[in-house]
Amino acid sequence: MNKKEQQKAQRAREEDIILTKVLWWILGAVVLEAVLLLLNKVYVNFTTEQIYLAVALQGMFKVLAIVLPICFVALLIWTLLFWKSGRSLRLPGVLTGIALVLAVCAVVIDCFYDKGISFLYVAVPAVAVLALIYYLYQREFFFAAVLSALGLLGVKVAPQAAGAPQVGYGYLAVLAVILVAAAVCFRLLQSHKGVWSVKGKARAILSKSANYAMLYVTCALVAAVVIAALVLGALAVLYGVLVAWLLILAVYYTVRLM
Repeated sequence: MNKKEQQKAQRAREEDIILTKVLWWILGAVVLEAVLLLLNKVYVNFTTEQIYLAVALQGMFKVLAIVLPICFVALLIWTLLFWKSGRSLRLPGVLTGIALVLAVCAVVIDCFYDKGISFLYVAVPAVAVLALIYYLYQREFFFAAVLSALGLLGVKVAPQAAGAPQVGYGYLAVLAVILVAAAVCFRLLQSHKGVWSVKGKARAILSKSANYAMLYVTCALVAAVVIAALVLGALAVLYGVLVAWLLILAVYYTVRLM
């Protein structure tokens, strides 16, 4: 086998690995969405015969909202120990990711009940789509898509800040920190040609040809739209702006793949 054939075989193996990961993400999203539909039926819109089951589920979620975050922290520590020792992160990484997803779902359902389940209806497929973008597109598109998704949620949450200040203003404060941190990180990556160094080990986060202007515009656009939502309310046009920007990004990065 010559060098060209070896490269072709290696690329085929990498594509198979990516396809397997994508399929696992899709399967996980479908299963979780099915569980949410079942919960909506027996936990939210329960019948008289199901009232005892609904009460039992309520108690269960109160326990899971505490236990699962603790499990996530424990698994995260385990993953960090593996990372420091240079061992494979596949098993601890997968278990930590699953624990994180389940912990978030349990906390959201326990805190917000039917609204939490309605939110997860949208959040689960959205996360699955972001995973597809991560594996199939350039890394900078993934970052821009994540920030835009957080902006769409901000448009929904911002007008409710007056009625629920802890949730509304809390989310807006977190989003502001994320946008500022993202802009700073993008600037550092730009100055180091997409390479991030940790303890002397350099790792390429973005490609040398990454278009940082798109990332900066995304940060500024998300901030402007969320501020507008805080002042004007959740207008449909504000959702439309971010959705249109995501479509522009999708077309731009799809062309770059060709």
